[in-house]
Amino acid sequence: MELTECGRQLAVRARLAQEQLALARQDIRQLQGGKQARVAAAVTPVVFMGALPKVVREFRRTLPYAQLKLYEGLMPMVLPLLREGFVDFAVAGAMEGALDGDLELDPIAPIEMIVACRPDHPLARATRWEDLVDADWLVHRAPGSHHTVLFDQLQRSGLPVPQRTIETNTFGVSWGLVTRSDLLLILPERFLSIEPYARQIVRVPLAMSLPALTLGILKLRASPLSLAATRLATLFRRYAR
Repeated sequence: MELTECGRQLAVRARLAQEQLALARQDIRQLQGGKQARVAAAVTPVVFMGALPKVVREFRRTLPYAQLKLYEGLMPMVLPLLREGFVDFAVAGAMEGALDGDLELDPIAPIEMIVACRPDHPLARATRWEDLVDADWLVHRAPGSHHTVLFDQLQRSGLPVPQRTIETNTFGVSWGLVTRSDLLLILPERFLSIEPYARQIVRVPLAMSLPALTLGILKLRASPLSLAATRLATLFRRYAR
């Protein structure tokens, strides 16, 4: 037996409703001094390589018994986790104005984006977009993701769009491929200063600006956060800025 399309939509909404009731019970227990707080968040790689240890340490200091669950936060993974109620929020980079209407982004900081490759890549010194478009690319495609917005902008501007692409949804797969093959990847400029990753890639000196991402707290518009999740989100705003 399979759910109809209507049944699938109802199942998602019912799961979210159950999650909200569970959060309400959790908040009441927390206000009464209980130890039942649970928080789940998805975190983009540029954050879990930087601010995450400070955030976790401070969160543990204020809520030592809270159950904390963390997921990797690339956009293709984040959206299903949010919509199905598996995470309370995500700390992710997204394009403001390109997100679906059921999502909201509380901005933290802009993220400069670059084209990156391994140091001895044949195109490591390319400056023109036309030199790169026929290469093999890794892409993270999802509504609001950088690759989706960039490719749409290229098409509107009449510029060629890469056709030889491999879609991935995790940082580990992306990093393993971009550092050990001839694949190109668009990622935050911040990686050029994070060791040991900075030694494994170089910036392609492209004479074309790429759209900037906005790092922020991404959540479902109609779903208020629990007290514990609000505390965690506040810490991310403080330390990831």
